[in-house]
Order: sequence, then structure tokens, then C-alpha cells
Amino acid sequence: MTKSSDSLGKTNRVLLAFAIAFFIQAIIVLVYINTGIDSFSSLHRISILLGGSLSAGGYIQFITMFCFVWGLLEIRFQSRKNRLERAYFSTNLLPEEEHRVIGETEINKIRLRISQYLQQKYSQGEGEDYFLLEIVKKACTKFRANQSAESAFMIVESQSRINREKSESRQSGIRYLLWAIPSIGFVGTILGISQSLAIANTGDIDLITTTLAVAFDTTLVALVLSLIMMFSYHSLQEATEILHHDIEEYVIENFINKIDVT
Repeated sequence: MTKSSDSLGKTNRVLLAFAIAFFIQAIIVLVYINTGIDSFSSLHRISILLGGSLSAGGYIQFITMFCFVWGLLEIRFQSRKNRLERAYFSTNLLPEEEHRVIGETEINKIRLRISQYLQQKYSQGEGEDYFLLEIVKKACTKFRANQSAESAFMIVESQSRINREKSESRQSGIRYLLWAIPSIGFVGTILGISQSLAIANTGDIDLITTTLAVAFDTTLVALVLSLIMMFSYHSLQEATEILHHDIEEYVIENFINKIDVT
């Protein structure tokens, strides 16, 4: 993906995450206001837990929710890229017949077809990573240069390692959000404890305990959301690692092992 389109897509996901978090927060605030008459109702307590009282630190829950939604959107985006990459397995890019062999002429045709497709996509500003296509293209180029299947295999291994590292770096923002969510919750707790200490000289025990309860709510919400996001992120990591393994195996089985060097 080109840098400009990638930056634009990330900006759109940030704005969408902010809009979704704002909408959720607005509903929670409305529930908090409408249930304020009965302060002992469970619905009212839940609305406080989720940040319905902005004056009592609800803005912390809003920031936490924003990071959570943003992280899920990034995970969804990366998962979509994995699904698009897998679609190339079913395009008959390489011969899959068990006893098929491919010679230099057919290898050149495969390389030319991939090069033309990639050039068209890049010229249209639709550049993605194209892990499978790039591996096959570079393996074809290497074989054409020295007529060695072993050299082509080494290119497949090295490019697969590069692709794994690239995928890992693309997920660095998600890892930062995973760290940021519980940290924001702890910040909210520290602020709440500080506030309760500031009002301790009033002697109002009920107010102090209420303030402490709200303070610990921020950490509770943050930890729950981080657990949900952590599960989604590890599922993404597993799917990404399997994808790169399948790409390498596919190229070795249907290209490297079928090269005819005679």
C-alpha cells in the first residue's frame, strides 16, 4: 500500500473510532442522567462504571473506549488484508498438478503475468503488500538470472522472513494501544485517589468512598476492554503467521519443487 493511501486509511479509522466512541459515550451519559433519580439502581451504577458522569472522571472511560474501538478497527483492517492475500491461492497462479513440471519458458510467462498485474495495481494507487505475488515474482527473477532452483528457494525463504517482519511492524500500533488501554485506566485510578485525598479533610465519608469507587472503575473497564482486545490481537497474530507459512509452503510445493532445470 502506498504511503499516502495508508496514511489516509489510518486517519479514517481514527475518525471512525472517535465517532463510535463518542456515540457510545453519549448513550451512557443519557442513561446516567435519566436514571439519576434512583441513585441505587443497578442501571445507574453501570452507567457510572462506564463513565456516564463526566465530571467524576467519565472522560477517562471515553479515552479508553476510543483506544479500544480504534484497536479493533486496526485488527479488522489487518484481518481483511490477510483474507485478500489468501484469495490469490485460488487464482491458479502456479500449476498445482502433482506431477507437473515447469520449464524456463513457463517461468518467464508467470513472471511477466505477475509483473503486469502488479504494475497495473500500483499505477491505479491500489498497492497492497501482495506477499504471495512478490515472492513468486522474485523467485522467477532469481531463477532466470542463474538457472538455479536452490537460489530461487533461498529467495523464497528470505522474502518470507521479510514479509513476516513487515507484518509484525504493521501491527506495532495495535500493540501500543494494547499497552495504552490499561495504562489510561491506571491514570484514571490515580487521579481518583488524588481527588479523594483532596476532599478527605471535609470528613464526608460517603463522598470519599464514592470517589474511590469511581476511581477504580476506570481500571476495571480498561482491564476488561484490554482482555477483549488482546484475544482479538492474538487471533490476528495466529492468522498472520499461518498465512505466511502457507504462502511459503505453496510456493515451494507448486513452484520450487516443479522447476525443470534440464
